[in-house]
Amino acid sequence: MVRYVLANPAEWMHRIRAIMERNWSETGFQFAFNPSADMYQQAVDAGVMFGIVALDGEEPIGYCTMVVSPTMHNPELVLAASDALFVVPERRGIVPMRLMQAVEREAKARGACMVCWHARAGTGLAGMLARRGYVETDIVMAKEI
Repeated sequence: MVRYVLANPAEWMHRIRAIMERNWSETGFQFAFNPSADMYQQAVDAGVMFGIVALDGEEPIGYCTMVVSPTMHNPELVLAASDALFVVPERRGIVPMRLMQAVEREAKARGACMVCWHARAGTGLAGMLARRGYVETDIVMAKEI
């Protein structure tokens, strides 16, 4: 049975490192993977970061890290935005949906009134989000400088 547990990303990093690396290799970013436990801890200490880990027994099979913060344009509007979301490919199916639902519950408990997921266009995640009632609001474009 899969459990979804609240996690401090800085404290869990050593346990989920292998799947973090799998996530990074799947995203295709062109810079070195070198996550900072110190930076994650600073965000947790500031009250703007949390994580949920999906565990099958004691084995991490997925994780999500989220930033929850009031917007500068209207501090009454608290948004939750995904930092990272990953489930090992062999466990995709219901696990990602349940992980996301656990994240959404925790974000709401922290005052968020909206959840924003970063998803690449045309991916299974983007399609799942659309089927769940999410709408495209922005696109992100990147260029190395």
